Amino acid sequence: MMKKTLRSRHARGQSLVEAAIGVTLFVTIVAFGIHFAEVGFLSLKVQEAAISALWDGTHGQMHFIPVNYDPAGGSMRDAANDAEGRYADFNGLSATTGAGITQALTTGSNMAVSCDMGVGVDWGGTTVTRATYRDNGGTACRASATLSAWRFPRSFLDQGEGALYQKRNMEDSLASLQVCAVGRPVGGRCTGSYSMLIDDWGLAGEGEALTCNIVMQDQLIPCTNPAYHAAVFSIYTPTVLAIPGAASMLAEQALFWNPLPPTALAMVGLGMKERTMWISAAGEDVINFNQFPTLMDPINMGVWGTSPGSALGGVTTLPYAAAHLQRFSKGACFLGKECD
Repeated sequence: MMKKTLRSRHARGQSLVEAAIGVTLFVTIVAFGIHFAEVGFLSLKVQEAAISALWDGTHGQMHFIPVNYDPAGGSMRDAANDAEGRYADFNGLSATTGAGITQALTTGSNMAVSCDMGVGVDWGGTTVTRATYRDNGGTACRASATLSAWRFPRSFLDQGEGALYQKRNMEDSLASLQVCAVGRPVGGRCTGSYSMLIDDWGLAGEGEALTCNIVMQDQLIPCTNPAYHAAVFSIYTPTVLAIPGAASMLAEQALFWNPLPPTALAMVGLGMKERTMWISAAGEDVINFNQFPTLMDPINMGVWGTSPGSALGGVTTLPYAAAHLQRFSKGACFLGKECD
């Protein structure tokens, strides 16, 4: 009976010792678990900062058609600076420059975001468009930050005569990490980035958004949106030079006569006829999509109807013009707006 009691007490004592040792190990596991979870969360915020700059930059000015495509670089740099400010506290919804963040066992600081141009994401378009629509080489955005252990138990029962462990919980060399949005740092620098083509070469800005209202065709500034006119003209001209007379021949085969007005046909010797580009782009800011040039244009039409809205442009556009007039008279109900 005595031996059985002693064995029972010995077993209970052994379990207590094992539990005590296990608890010390469990403390370390919990601490590392919390720290690694925070490192993982803050690392995603670094990635988010780079992607935010990449997409936010696309809303900025990209070009001044057809002469300058440098503004794209400035727009991307501005987006990077904005993202760096918003993500300084690893939040993205505020702007507390230099604040950083402090969590249970981890701090985040030194958020840096940058975007560069000409990174090799190329698409130059066709040969005849490259003089006007230029390839800027795309953009690439990267981000980095420093994550450090804070209030982390680096030493735990690893010193003195009763030490249980031979190694420290965390060495000082591992207490601070540089985190990159993409990949790992190389030589202390984050080289990985997210790349993307930017600038769809579409009309942008107040100047390029103007109606191309006719002033005088075939002049230096033939319409009130010279950027739009110059972009189209620079692509149209080299294309038609390669096929002289093709438009007239096609019209004559289909209609058995040349539809160009006599005033245009009389100027064949001056390089006119179908090679000449006559352009109009009008909307609701003019009278029923019709333009009335203030100066005499070479084809002497007087009224310039813009398809498909012009009621004067021909029978094929009358249904559209009639529908537009009906909707416009009832409060411009369009694209889901209810009519009065």
